[in-house]
Amino acid sequence: MKNSIVFKWFILTTLLFSTSLLFIGITQNYIFEKYYINKKLDTLESYMDEYFGLASKKRAENLSSDLYKNNHIWITKLDEYGRISDADNYHIEVKLKNDSKDTMRIPMYSFEGEFSSDAFSSLKVGDEVIIDTVNIADERIPYHIQTDSTGVVNLNIASRLHGPNADEAYRHLSTGLYIGTITESIFPEQQGYIPFPYNERFFLEQIKEFQVGILSNNAKLLQQKEEFNVTENLAEYKIIIKPLNENGIRGYIFAMTSLQPVDEAISVIRQFYPYFFVFALLCVILLAFIFSKWMAKPLLSINHITAKIANMDFSEKVPVNSNDEIGQLSQNINYLSNQMETYIDKLKQDLDKERKLEIVRKEFIAGVSHELKTPLAVMKSCLSILKDGIAAEKREHYIQAMEDEIQRTDLLVVNMLDLAKFQSGTYKPEMTYFEIDKAISEVCRSMAEQIREKNISLKLKLCSRMVIGHKGLISRVVTNFLSNAIQHTENGNEIIITVICNMRTAQISVENQGNPLSEEDKKKIWDQFYRVEARTSKTGNGLGLSISKEILKLHNSIYGAENKEGGVRFFFTLPIQQ
Repeated sequence: MKNSIVFKWFILTTLLFSTSLLFIGITQNYIFEKYYINKKLDTLESYMDEYFGLASKKRAENLSSDLYKNNHIWITKLDEYGRISDADNYHIEVKLKNDSKDTMRIPMYSFEGEFSSDAFSSLKVGDEVIIDTVNIADERIPYHIQTDSTGVVNLNIASRLHGPNADEAYRHLSTGLYIGTITESIFPEQQGYIPFPYNERFFLEQIKEFQVGILSNNAKLLQQKEEFNVTENLAEYKIIIKPLNENGIRGYIFAMTSLQPVDEAISVIRQFYPYFFVFALLCVILLAFIFSKWMAKPLLSINHITAKIANMDFSEKVPVNSNDEIGQLSQNINYLSNQMETYIDKLKQDLDKERKLEIVRKEFIAGVSHELKTPLAVMKSCLSILKDGIAAEKREHYIQAMEDEIQRTDLLVVNMLDLAKFQSGTYKPEMTYFEIDKAISEVCRSMAEQIREKNISLKLKLCSRMVIGHKGLISRVVTNFLSNAIQHTENGNEIIITVICNMRTAQISVENQGNPLSEEDKKKIWDQFYRVEARTSKTGNGLGLSISKEILKLHNSIYGAENKEGGVRFFFTLPIQQ
C-alpha cells in the first residue's frame, strides 16, 4: 500500500500544503528580514535629515539622546576632519609655546582608555605636555599626548603613521610636535553620568576608524553617501555616513543602528502579510502545475528510453527514483537493456577476437612457412649431394651444414612456441624481486665471447636496485636487445647498457653505435619474422624483438626504440621495490 501511486498522491498532496506553511516560516525569516532592514534604513535616513535640520545645539543633543534610548540609533555630527563637532563635555585645553595659535582644544574621546582611567585623570591643569599632531592645511589633529609621568595615544592614527605596521597610504601626511601647558581639563566623574555619545565605546571606535580613512585622503569631503555593516559581539550594525556641504557647513552626519532588535518588527509584519499571501497563492498554483508535470515525467522518460532500446541504443537508462509500480517497471527495463547490451557486446568481442586470431594464425603460418623453407632446402641439397657421392672429400662440411640448419630450425620452433605461449593470454609469469644490475651482468658474461669476436667495447652504467619482475624473462629481453646490438654494431665500436633509477621505476636501455632505424623499421621492428636489412642479413629469425615485446607487455612495461646520435637505443622500464 505504501508504495502505490494512490498512496503517494495522497502523501504528496499533504506535503504540498505543508510546504506552503513551511514557506511562510522561511519567508518570515529571510525575505521579511530584508524588508525590515530596508524599512529601518529609510527611517534612519529620515532621522538623519531631521537631525541636520535642527539649528539649536541643545535640540540636536536631545534628539540624539532620545534616538539612542528609544530606537537603538546612534547619531552625531562630525566636522570635515572626522571629529565630533561638539565635544565640550570631554576635553582638555592646552596653551602652546612659540605658536601663533595660543591655545589648542583637544577632544579626549579619540584616545585609548576608559573615562575613569588613571592616565586621563593624571592630565591636570598646569602639567606640561608634548603633543604629536597630523597637520592638514591649517588644521592640527592630535594623536599623542605625553607628560612627564604618563601619556595617551590614538592608536588608530599612530599605528598607521609609525611602527612595523605603518601604512603607505598615510606617508604623505605632515606631522607636527607642540609643547604646551594644560590650562583646562574637563572629564566626567568616575561615578557620575557620562553623556551620549562618550559612553558608547563601539560607536566611538567606528567614528575613529572613519576619521583615519578620510585623513588618508587629505580630508577631502566625500562626494556621496556611504553605507556598510559592522559586527560586534555577534551583533550586526548598519552605518550610514552623509556628507554635508551646505550654507558654509562642511562635515558629516554619522549614524549607526542595530539590526538585531525585533520589537518594531511586529508592526511592520502586519504591513508585509498582504503581499505575502498574494505571493503564496501564486506559488501554490505554480507548485500544482510542477507537481502534475513531475508525475508524468517517469512515463515520458520510459517511452523515450524504450524507443532507443528498440533501435539498439543502450547508452541511456531509465532513472529509478521510487519503489512503486513505475519504479519497478523502470528497473525491469534497465535490467533488460543491460542484459541485451551485455550479450551483444560479448558477441562483438568474440567476433573481434576470432578475427584477430585468424589474422595472427595466417601471419604465423606465412612466417613459419617462409622461415622453414630455407633450412629444408639446404638440408635437401646436402642430402642429395651426400647420396650421389659428389665431392666426397667435403662430406664433413655438408654434415656440419645440416647440423647447423637443424639447430637453427630447433631454435626457431622453440621461439615460435614461446611466442605463442606469451600471446595466448593465459600465461602469467611469477613476479619476484631481483637485483637488476646482477641480472644484466650475468647476461653480459654469457655473451662475452661474441663481444670479443667483434672487438666491441661494452660500457655498463648500472644502479643497484631491487626491481619487480620475472628474472628469467627479463634476462631474455636483455639478451635479445644485446644480441641485436652486437649484430648491428661494426667492429671496434661500442655498446652502452644503462640503468637509470628514480623513486618508482628503473629504466634499462641498450644503445649501440650504428646506422639509425628508418621510419618503416620503427613501425615494424617489433613484428614477428621482421628483420632490419632482411635482404642482406643472414642471422636471426626475426622473433627476438617480438618475444621481447610480449614479455614486456606481461610486465606492463613501457618500452621502445629510438634513434640517438650515431646509433640506436632500445629501452624498457620495471617497477622498483618500495
